[in-house]
Amino acid sequence: MTETDEQYTVETTQQSLQILDIVAETGGTRLREIQSELDVAKSTAHKHLQTLQANGLLTKRGETYHVGLKCLNLGEEARSRWPGSPHIDEAIGTLTERTEEECDFVAPDRGRIITIAESYHKWAKYDDSGRDGGSKDYRARTGSYYRMHATASGLAILATYPRERVDAIIDRWGLPARTEYTITDREQLYDELATIQDRGYAIDNQGYTEGMRSVGKAVHGSGEQVIGALSISGPTYRVDGMVLEEEIPNALVAVVSELEAKLGQAR
Repeated sequence: MTETDEQYTVETTQQSLQILDIVAETGGTRLREIQSELDVAKSTAHKHLQTLQANGLLTKRGETYHVGLKCLNLGEEARSRWPGSPHIDEAIGTLTERTEEECDFVAPDRGRIITIAESYHKWAKYDDSGRDGGSKDYRARTGSYYRMHATASGLAILATYPRERVDAIIDRWGLPARTEYTITDREQLYDELATIQDRGYAIDNQGYTEGMRSVGKAVHGSGEQVIGALSISGPTYRVDGMVLEEEIPNALVAVVSELEAKLGQAR
C-alpha cells in the first residue's frame, strides 16, 4: 500500500489487521487489551478476534490470542515469490562463506525494511548475554521489521530514493534513536545518504546495536528497480580496519554484482 492508497481502505478490515499487528507485537493479547487498545465495544473486538481465529490468522491458548500458523503459510509464500528469491538465498550463502560473518537480505515494505533471508556462519560468534545490544537484538530474523535509518541495508535503499520519498518515510516513521549512534537528524541523514551514493554502499556504525557494525548495498532487479539490499554484520572488534574498509565491501560489491547479473540486470 502506498501513502495515497490509504483513503481507499475499509475501516473494519483495517481494524482486523490492526488487531493482528497488536497480537504480533505483544507476543499474545487478551480480549480486554484489544478492546482497550482500539477503544471499541467488547462485542466488536470479540467479532474481529473470532473472525481472525476462524481463518487461521490467530489461535487462542487459554484467554490469550496468538498469531496463527496461517500467517506462516502466507509469509513463506510472500518470501518465496519475492523477485529472485532462489538467487537471493544463493547470494546469502556465498557472502556468508566469503566473509564468515552474519549476512541477510531485506526488502522494502511501506517505509520500513523486512528480513526475507539470512544466514549465520558456523564460526561467527557474538555476545549472547541477553543484554540490550547482545545477540537478542543483533541477529536478524526472517520476518523482522526495521526502521530504515538505523540499519546499513535501510540506508543503502534510502540512498536510491528521491528526496521527496525519503521525506515521506521520515514523516511517517520518524528518526527514533536505537542507540546513541543512531542518525536522528534529518539533515545528518541527507548528508549520510549523499556519502552512500558516492561510495556505493552504506556503513552502519552501531546505529542499530551498540558493538555492531554493518555494511549494506542496494540490489537492483530488472528495470533498475530496487528490490532490497544485502548486508554483512559483525562485532566492532572484528569488523574494523581493513576488514571494514576493504575486505567486506569488496565481497559485498562482488556478490551484489553477481546477484544482479542473475536477475537480468546488466551493470
